[in-house]
This record gives sequence, structure tokens and C-alpha cells, in this order.
Amino acid sequence: MGFQQLATYRGKFANGLADPFLFAGAPTSGAGGTYASRAVVGSKLRDTTNGQDYIATAATGTSVTWTKVGTQT
Repeated sequence: MGFQQLATYRGKFANGLADPFLFAGAPTSGAGGTYASRAVVGSKLRDTTNGQDYIATAATGTSVTWTKVGTQT
């Protein structure tokens, strides 16, 4: 894959759908929340500190709602 193709790929899939966002700690929801400007409904996020997974259940250009997935402990 060339550099141009790689840049295009990263631009298309930098919304947490293909690969999860990585974040140290629990994400924040609401206006200006974690990755609010990049997340779309269905985006995935991995809390690398606590090993929790989250999914965006609502997302607009400026606001996001993160919901914990499953019952990880």
C-alpha cells in the first residue's frame, strides 16, 4: 500500500469503526466529549487503563454519548 493510499485509508477509518479509538481512562460523554468531533454512531473506544470497551450510541459534530459494552471487570 502506497503512502497516498495509506493516508486515504486512515482518513476514512479514523472514526473508530474499523479500529477502536484508544484512550487512557473512561471516556467522557456530552458536548466536547472524548473524540466528539471524530466519533460516529457505532464507533468503538478501548479504555487502555481499565480494559473496558465503549461504543458511541449517539454522536453529532460536537457531542457524543459513550456506553460501556458488556460486563468487563
